[in-house]
Amino acid sequence: MSSRIDRFKKRKEIIKKNQSLPFVRGVTDQDQVVKLLNKGVDNNRLKILNYSTDNNISLQTNSAEIESLLSELKASFHKDKLEQLIDETKRGVISSIAGPFGLGKIISAYDKTGGNVDTVHNAREGIYATTEEKQRYDERGDYNSSDYHGHKDYKNKNKEDSKLQSEGTLSDSYTGNVIDGNSNRQLDHTISANEVHNDAGRILAEVDGPSAANSESNLNSTSEHINNKSGKGALTSNEFLSKLERTAPERKARIEELTRKQQLTSKESRELERLHEHDAVDADRMRQIDENARHEYDAKINKDYYTSKKFVKSTLSTGANEGMKMGVQQAFGCLLVEFFSNAMLEIKDAYTNGLEGDSLYKDIKSRLIRIGRNVADKWKEAIEGFSDGFISGFISNLITTLVNMFVTTAKRFVRMIREGVFSLLKALKLILFPPTNMSFTETMHEAMRLIAAGGVVVAGVALEEIIEKLILGVPLLAPFAPIATAVIIGSLTAIAMSLVAYLIDNMDILGAIKAQESKFILESLDKDIDEKLNRCERISEKVDEFLSESSLLLQQST
Repeated sequence: MSSRIDRFKKRKEIIKKNQSLPFVRGVTDQDQVVKLLNKGVDNNRLKILNYSTDNNISLQTNSAEIESLLSELKASFHKDKLEQLIDETKRGVISSIAGPFGLGKIISAYDKTGGNVDTVHNAREGIYATTEEKQRYDERGDYNSSDYHGHKDYKNKNKEDSKLQSEGTLSDSYTGNVIDGNSNRQLDHTISANEVHNDAGRILAEVDGPSAANSESNLNSTSEHINNKSGKGALTSNEFLSKLERTAPERKARIEELTRKQQLTSKESRELERLHEHDAVDADRMRQIDENARHEYDAKINKDYYTSKKFVKSTLSTGANEGMKMGVQQAFGCLLVEFFSNAMLEIKDAYTNGLEGDSLYKDIKSRLIRIGRNVADKWKEAIEGFSDGFISGFISNLITTLVNMFVTTAKRFVRMIREGVFSLLKALKLILFPPTNMSFTETMHEAMRLIAAGGVVVAGVALEEIIEKLILGVPLLAPFAPIATAVIIGSLTAIAMSLVAYLIDNMDILGAIKAQESKFILESLDKDIDEKLNRCERISEKVDEFLSESSLLLQQST
């Protein structure tokens, strides 16, 4: 701005100086005059200068013109946004088509039901991530009762309860009644020793069976009638209680029958005693004891396994492996999409403008070199894709492992976790490290789009199974079902992602699109003003040159 003011002042000084000089006009050469008059008008120069003698410039604003200009700029903004969205959709479709032939399909083929790390929950469901752990369970050996009932903790507890029984202070764990000193008592493994021995979770955690079975909470004294084979035996507490409930009418009828008898045989007396003991079982009491025992047992199994070097090593190694696979997939996918996109542009150019060079060979060679150069220029994006993929792969493996501690994940659900985590991490990365030219509102708007896109991808993965079954129903397409499914679902997913993004832009919950529109209008107006100012600058420079030349001519003539 200061340079314009300086030039304006300079022009004023030149004009003032010229006005003070005597006006002298030399005799004009008539031949030059005739030549000038016969030369004609330089129309090209007039067009460049666009000079007008009409100095009546109206400074009044016209609301209709303003509205028209703003409407044009808004239409231009939304047209650019739509073209950008269409371009993103094209790249998404290309990516979905290229994916089945790249690493995407290969990586998903290695996904496992239950994830990549063995968990206690999955082992108990018979699902193993490694053959070593499955083999170790299969080779656990047969159950040996003496190993469990001969354990020192079992003997010590039995000895203590025998003393309490003789003193008349020992209660039946399952009925709450005091056990008579002369009655037959047994020390029950609430969680049966046989169940502990064959527990896949215990074997995975490498916990000693007899020690785990003979914990204090799992050893409970009760009547032999409740604990023997005709009673609880090797049944779980819930199974035994279900049995008691199922046989209750029959048991009560038998008790009444035996009670009405005047005299009972020793066998009938023993039967009646057994029936009374079964009838006296407190279901709530037994369930609570079983719950406490299992809680302590499972806590030990989980603690020993999930804090073991074996589990930590397996989680880290499989996480790194998944990270590498996901990283390579993202990096390779980035380059692959760039290759196909450039190849399609080159094919279009060849069709529109013809061949380059003298022969088809030279044309193909030059175009391939150009494609290779463009793909190579994307190495930064490939590295960034690898790092993002590695982190998301590692975290998704960790999340899958955590989920499988409680619920066994299906093979396809593993992919859903991986894709969902990848989208969430991209959104989180954008929020934490936004571009310098992006406001907070715009950042959050783009993060919403990323999360929504991740949701669409997860839904697409869930839909794959349905589409694949439909394709398998067509005999001719059955051999190509996996690839066809990937292409169809990938294309539909890409289009759905674009539609969701368009919907989010139209909703503009945070006002980010409105802000971008205003920014676009202001930048367009600034650009137009700058162009006109530059044009004025060029005209001013020509005026300065003319004034300087006129001043020199006047000085010379005087």
